[in-house]
Amino acid sequence: MPAESVAQRWAAVLIESAYSPMSRRKLTQHLEEHAARLRAGQAAVAVGEWLVRKRFTGPDSLRRTLEVLGPEFPPEVLGALASGYVRATRDQLFAEQEKVKNSLLKAVEDAQRELHDSEARFAQVFATTAVGIAIFDLDGAVVEANEALAAILGHEEMPKELFTEADAAALAAAARRMVESSVDTDRREWELTRDNGDTVWADVVLSVLRGSDGLPKFHVALVEDVTEQRMLQEWLRHQSLTDLLTGLPNRASFTDKLESALATGEPHTLAYLDVDSLTIVNDGLGYAAGDAVLAEVARRLRLALPDAVVARVGGDEFVVLVHGSPDVAALAALIDEELSEPVYLQGAGVAVSTSIGFVHTSGPGADPTVVLRRAHSTLRRAEAGGKRQWGLYDHEADAADRTRFARIASMPGAFENGEISVEYAPVSWISGGQAFQEASLRWGDTRHDDVVAYADALGLASRTGTLLLRDACSRGEPVLIRLSRDQSRDPDLAAHVRAALRDCAFPASSLFLALDVRAMPDGAENLDVLHDMGVHVLLHEFGGGFAGLSTVDRSPVWGVRLARAPSERLARQGLALMVPLVRSAGVHVIGGPGDPDELRALGVDLVVSR
Repeated sequence: MPAESVAQRWAAVLIESAYSPMSRRKLTQHLEEHAARLRAGQAAVAVGEWLVRKRFTGPDSLRRTLEVLGPEFPPEVLGALASGYVRATRDQLFAEQEKVKNSLLKAVEDAQRELHDSEARFAQVFATTAVGIAIFDLDGAVVEANEALAAILGHEEMPKELFTEADAAALAAAARRMVESSVDTDRREWELTRDNGDTVWADVVLSVLRGSDGLPKFHVALVEDVTEQRMLQEWLRHQSLTDLLTGLPNRASFTDKLESALATGEPHTLAYLDVDSLTIVNDGLGYAAGDAVLAEVARRLRLALPDAVVARVGGDEFVVLVHGSPDVAALAALIDEELSEPVYLQGAGVAVSTSIGFVHTSGPGADPTVVLRRAHSTLRRAEAGGKRQWGLYDHEADAADRTRFARIASMPGAFENGEISVEYAPVSWISGGQAFQEASLRWGDTRHDDVVAYADALGLASRTGTLLLRDACSRGEPVLIRLSRDQSRDPDLAAHVRAALRDCAFPASSLFLALDVRAMPDGAENLDVLHDMGVHVLLHEFGGGFAGLSTVDRSPVWGVRLARAPSERLARQGLALMVPLVRSAGVHVIGGPGDPDELRALGVDLVVSR
């Protein structure tokens, strides 16, 4: 919604809830500026303070402000604004309270000199202020109180006993401690009991009134009802720790609960769940249906595991913390059974499954973030095996994954620092004589296949492809380049190749470009376009499967580069039968690196040397 519309509605509710001499037009202009700062995540506290400073402090000014801004801004922004409002209100209250205290003190000290005038001034302040006032003698008995305090405590008329016995005793004890410790002012938030038994939260400033001789004469309590502000703060705190869709604890809240559980040193089991195929529900039935599924998953998890802590920590991710070390296979089966019952949405019976990563943990000192990461990495390893899978944390597998992921994550810096280079190996005809060079990427001990796989994982396929093309074409020699899966199906591949050929003045006929057969049929169009450009197109990682043979049969493929030769006897026999079949289609076969005699016996046309 545009900021101007929000400002206009905000101005309307402020004018209705409180009086200010500011015109509606000028107020709207100020609120437009404040709304813009709030959208930028700036000055939320200052905006709350501005509202108080401009006297927009009616009984429901803050509540109606939050109602207007609630749909437009996140809870943390609203919380900051409310915090600034409450703090400014409290400061304003303290200032008023200080004035009242000084007036009271002056009234007592000047009583003999200006008895009539001082009593009149005191009575005016005492009767008209919205702050509750109670004056106590040194024994803690209430000498006098105003109607505002009686109203705060729920009395329709001034009662004989204003405070409950417990509250009166607590106030008297606090007053005695102040005298004993020579402290003149004590500010705190008290929970007082109303006449009907309800409680009211109040900011209480308890002060010692001293006479002209410096000795304590009275105590005065200035009381401001802050129940509404406290309830608002509690509501905002609850919102910040709760997932609004499911009502479950969110990640921040669950992390605190997990930390508390681990601190006990008792065994616990953490299950990290990912709802399978939620995207299908979202795309097929709409996001409202997807939200309904997530809410139902939350309900069923709580129903199936009433003693566990269940939380939603991501879009379709949930966690379950179970006390003890249960049989995870049985726990996974229980969750799967609970979620397998369809829920009907828009006439369709929708059921979901989950993939789950389990971690057992015990002993004090465990880091909750580490436990969560372990469970999540276990989940991802389980999902690699398909839907509706589960896995138990394995330290060695996790360590290997962390090492690999850390390596992948550092790849952009390696590009920036020139750590990734291009190396070349000759490709020779089996009968003798070099045909061309094969260009490969290298990053320290990491070889080409892993480098391009890492690049695909990070979305750097285009960058690695450009590096290979530019370096290879600049050499001016016939060259073979093996592309990754993502590079092979990149819709801009032909444009990148054309630019490299043009910039390096390299003939297309000298470029042998091998696309990953596993990227077919998505990359089949690139095969045709590159061939039309005059580039020799090949397939690499070729193992003779139906999909690969079909691509060879229907596409203008110059050659295939065999996948690493299998060690099993039957697979090697199949490869030996497949090579002549491919060659009979007029397609060149490249093998290696490997034993030249074995490759010659296999019937390949070209061999890669290393």
